[in-house]
Amino acid sequence: MGRVSNDPKVVDTLLDIMRHDGNAHFRDKAACALTYDQPYLTEEQKVLLYEKLIDALSDPEPQVQFIANLALKIRTGQHKGFNPLAPPEQKRKSIEAWKKWLAEYRANL
Repeated sequence: MGRVSNDPKVVDTLLDIMRHDGNAHFRDKAACALTYDQPYLTEEQKVLLYEKLIDALSDPEPQVQFIANLALKIRTGQHKGFNPLAPPEQKRKSIEAWKKWLAEYRANL
């Protein structure tokens, strides 16, 4: 669905589909493509992808939260305790942990 070297337009398009497509199946497939089919991203592009996936953890659509969390977990090997079904305060704490991790990741580039 989206394996095209490191073209940022592909990643942005997949992120848009993941968050806004009216069909849950297409949202899921876009998340899969972001997770498994982007081997050529530069480190800077990975940072942008992680940032947008972390932002998607706050999406009003629970399925988007779930697939963004799964993509982050698979791509980074990190979990940060996020659960789409958790109370808002618990989700906020997990998102803050992700943001802290991303800041450290970015600083180490």
